[in-house]
Amino acid sequence: MNRLPAPRAPRHFALIALCLALLSACGGSSEWQELTISEGGFSVLMRGQARYARQPVDTPGGKTSAHLYSSDRPDAFFAVGYSDYPLAFVLASRPEDLLNGVRDTWIRRIEGKLLVSSPVKLQGQYSGIEFMGEGAVKGESAFLHARVFLVDQRLYQVISMARKNQISQGVINRYLNSFRIVPASESGMIQLGPQPGEK
Repeated sequence: MNRLPAPRAPRHFALIALCLALLSACGGSSEWQELTISEGGFSVLMRGQARYARQPVDTPGGKTSAHLYSSDRPDAFFAVGYSDYPLAFVLASRPEDLLNGVRDTWIRRIEGKLLVSSPVKLQGQYSGIEFMGEGAVKGESAFLHARVFLVDQRLYQVISMARKNQISQGVINRYLNSFRIVPASESGMIQLGPQPGEK
């Protein structure tokens, strides 16, 4: 008597269950959330809860304060910072010189070399540069991809830094492309709580 082949339904159902689980995971909540800072006048996608830091900075135009919102993970560092330069200094300077100076500072921080640098426009009107570099952070090879913009007298820095081959270029592009200037009417919609050290 010929035996019928064993039914394949269990394997078929297991495959369906696996596909559904994967789809469910893809449709779940992302750790990337929109961060809107009314005081800074910008919005960006940030990976998880952003940390805030404020520190004094010496610039060619004098002392100012830098405000930094960052997400630091073992595989990558994402940050947005801004600082207001003295108006007289901005008016007396060429925007490209100021932007290139910030770029060169970042390349020195990773003890690296500049790979690519090109001018970009933010929302079609604000001058900026986009650059990539490679170097090392704490003894490990690192890749830097950033954009820096000058909006009136305010300098914005949008920084991504990761171990080589740990974060896809698509993720980095999504982060950099999410940065935008927020009109005053929008910036009041989402507020962060008091910053550390502030009442």
